[in-house]
Amino acid sequence: MARAKLTALAVERAQKSGKSVLLSDGDGLYLRKQTRDGASWTLRYRFAGKEHWLTLGNYPDMSLALARIEARQARVLLDKQQNPLTVRRAALEEERQKGSFKALCEDWYHAEVQARGLKHPAVPRRYLDKYLLPKLGRLAASDVTPADVARVLDELKGRAPTAANDLLRFTRRIFAFGVRRRLVTSNPAADFSPRLDAGGTERARCRALGAEELSVLFQKMRETANFGEDNLLAVKLLLALCVRKGELLGARWAEFDLDGETTAGAVWRLSASRTKTGESLDIPLAPAVVEWLHTLRVLGAGSEFIFPKRRRDPRERVPHMGIDTLNVALQRVPHGLPHFTLHDLRRTARTHLAALGVRREVAERCLGHKLRGVEGTYDRHDYFRERRAALESWATLLLDIERGESKVAHLRPKQLAAQQ
Repeated sequence: MARAKLTALAVERAQKSGKSVLLSDGDGLYLRKQTRDGASWTLRYRFAGKEHWLTLGNYPDMSLALARIEARQARVLLDKQQNPLTVRRAALEEERQKGSFKALCEDWYHAEVQARGLKHPAVPRRYLDKYLLPKLGRLAASDVTPADVARVLDELKGRAPTAANDLLRFTRRIFAFGVRRRLVTSNPAADFSPRLDAGGTERARCRALGAEELSVLFQKMRETANFGEDNLLAVKLLLALCVRKGELLGARWAEFDLDGETTAGAVWRLSASRTKTGESLDIPLAPAVVEWLHTLRVLGAGSEFIFPKRRRDPRERVPHMGIDTLNVALQRVPHGLPHFTLHDLRRTARTHLAALGVRREVAERCLGHKLRGVEGTYDRHDYFRERRAALESWATLLLDIERGESKVAHLRPKQLAAQQ
């Protein structure tokens, strides 16, 4: 190692001189002064055949002695075949990420969602990945302002008011978590209200598709070239099985007995961990539904899911078809019908079950609902046989509607007798 050349006095004089200087202390350490008042310590070195200048700190904030220590630490990295500049950038990025809004979101999700074992962790995960992180993830958590929150809500509330309300609720919780953990000093969403700033007061939806609307929808889905047979079957299964979208898209073939090898016949055994009520449900499968599922098995080409993932997902949010994939595909169908959502298909099925003469308690169990009040406390019957009769009649009606024969025929006397 070459002997150091600079002294504290020489450095002080160079700083006060008012001239541009470049003074060497040996082994690549320089005092660099390019402006009248500013001076900095810089390490000059070569790495991978290229010359680099690494700023260690400013003088007089960093003394000569401290600059030599910093330079020595950088040389140790070079001895380990590590570029000090790259190491510093990585450290700065890690430090920045620790205080980022993205880091706050991930900490909240781990502590408040995963660690508590919430039943549907995919719901808040979806709001993080789809709305919050793409818009605010690069900001420092402490830099997020009420204006930033308002901008994200404004982009959503016009087309999806309910989603905007949910987004506001999750945003509040994330920042409240940050305040409790002393990660941020305030909650920029604290003063927002759903009525004034998000989707407004929510009212129960009442949209249900009639037989003629379903007929148009089936026709337009078939005529839309890029809609796809698996998407068409997904819509038909949502209607025929009366299940929620997440329950269907997350279904594995291991849950199904398509051959009816037990006395229950063909059945889908939906586990308690995947239902909203927290109770398992055996769903009888009509012959038409079994046929659709066999078609999906061929299309799935060996996947464990009835609706496999279609493209690589860097975030690996779900291992099956994305939760929004069907929504996006349906938006491309020029059906011309008044607006409806996929969840409205459950209301559509319930409405048609009533028109078919299905008893209220049977229809409610077809949708996987718990019976309410005293009735729900004492009536623990699962109405499996009755549900099979009802769902078979409903699947038959769907086939008629798809063929353009949209007559609503009530259950036959023999089927009604099975419900008694």
